[in-house]
Amino acid sequence: MELLQLRYFCEVARRESFTKAAEEVRVSQPSLSKTIKNLEKELGVELFDRVKNRVVLNEYGKEFYERISKAIYLIDSGVESLKVTPDSENGVISVIVKAGQYLFPPLYDAFSKTHPNIILDVANYSLMQRKLMIEYDFHITATMNSYNDIDFEYLMREEMVVIVNQENRFSQKHLISMEELKEEIFIGGWRGSSNNTIMTSLCHAAGFVPRFNAYYTEMEQIFKSVAAGEGLSIVPFDSLGRLFQEYDNKIAYVYIANPGNYRFIKLCWPKRFYENKRSRLFREYAQTYYRELEEEIMQKKNCVFHNNCITHQDFILEYF
Repeated sequence: MELLQLRYFCEVARRESFTKAAEEVRVSQPSLSKTIKNLEKELGVELFDRVKNRVVLNEYGKEFYERISKAIYLIDSGVESLKVTPDSENGVISVIVKAGQYLFPPLYDAFSKTHPNIILDVANYSLMQRKLMIEYDFHITATMNSYNDIDFEYLMREEMVVIVNQENRFSQKHLISMEELKEEIFIGGWRGSSNNTIMTSLCHAAGFVPRFNAYYTEMEQIFKSVAAGEGLSIVPFDSLGRLFQEYDNKIAYVYIANPGNYRFIKLCWPKRFYENKRSRLFREYAQTYYRELEEEIMQKKNCVFHNNCITHQDFILEYF
């Protein structure tokens, strides 16, 4: 068993495609497929199942991947630790963006101009498995979970709002109390998402258990379902500008008066014994960028943070 075989295996697992993995590692697809088959033959088990146009890890593959991906990360980290020099700003930083995808591109552009020798390798698709986090330098997320081997820093608070169909009785309101939603039907995100956790927590704090009509992984599907009148939902406001514009004539949004009406976007990274220069530069740049962005958004919306709540100045006398 060779290290190259294991690297190829991890690449196929991440891309869920022999074609894309072959392009990434710059070998022919038949050669890559043969390498994986030889690995499976040596292990005595198959590692992948074919699902439509994808290849996905089976139970053996998942267990093998969890161990091998961490081992490869530790090997690469050990090599990298010996390469830290005064000019180590040059190189690649890998980032998963799972929260605030529409807020990230300006940061990408500005950072790239400021540090042209640092390449940001960004994965803007959702990777739900925690085990994949160790393979990336940074992880921008809104998850409320914490792990022993992951460090994090809060970047900014993002306001949550209620979205409803234009025909809904709340569509003409500007501010709402969660108690008013007690009899409503909700559209949820995937069970472990920050949106779902905050939505459920706000309902519980208001004294009721939400009734969900459906759960969707993609935010666009949540908007589509709400627009169709299948229920209402609670979603982050500041990072979904494109969707709010796209559904402008189909949905309305209402501010939430209750405490806890926001989520934290945070920057995560695997715990390290060292921090190279380019990682420190990106971390510090991201902190400044998001802090200034939060201030800009709050001023634009005429908001303040008050009593564990993002409060709109126009309504402060009515509810606070």
